[in-house]
Amino acid sequence: MNFLKKLFTSQKELNLEFYQCENGLHKLGGKFPSNFIIPKNDFLSGFQYVGFINKGDNYFDWIPFDIHLICPIYLDIENVFLDYSNPFAPIIIEPKNTSEITSAFDDLEKNSIVEFQETKLSIREFEGITDDNEFDILGVAGKANFLQHEDIPICPKSGKKMRFLCQFLTFNNIATEFTNVECEDKYMQQYFEHMNFWCDGSLYVFIEPESKTLCYYIQNT
Repeated sequence: MNFLKKLFTSQKELNLEFYQCENGLHKLGGKFPSNFIIPKNDFLSGFQYVGFINKGDNYFDWIPFDIHLICPIYLDIENVFLDYSNPFAPIIIEPKNTSEITSAFDDLEKNSIVEFQETKLSIREFEGITDDNEFDILGVAGKANFLQHEDIPICPKSGKKMRFLCQFLTFNNIATEFTNVECEDKYMQQYFEHMNFWCDGSLYVFIEPESKTLCYYIQNT
């Protein structure tokens, strides 16, 4: 039992990075699958399709299902908790007041759309994020790199601490495939030309495998 616990802990704390690979199992960007039901919401600009994590990868064999990552990344969100009991039809647990969530982007409307180019990814071990490579890293798994304080969410369904799934960084060069957002301030338009998280931040994703609950939040510098 102690051996298994040690093995589980060591796997969880590995430094893993996502990198572009044409045969990769995972992806950033892309479109919602045709059989995916977007959670009912009143967010400005709704949800964006962020990417996909494939449990067929040995590094992710502990997750209960393949995960389509979705999040309203242009809003002033705190923790967004989604119930993935049906992985193709997640339901919002929190926030409940989706119509009241604000945005730093004044030009967003409820029917605003932002879709990103699909980029396939693989994952490998690496030395961790450093000052030398921080602008070259697409995303990480295993061990989070917090830009502010460490924040481990508690699952609202089970009351358990959630487990870190992945983190994606703004400087990933994932271009926008389509958007109908037109900013009056042309400087702000750049933030709709590529995937970004609060301009220079990271998107963090946590999961509680037993309750099939995910949490998304953003930190920036």
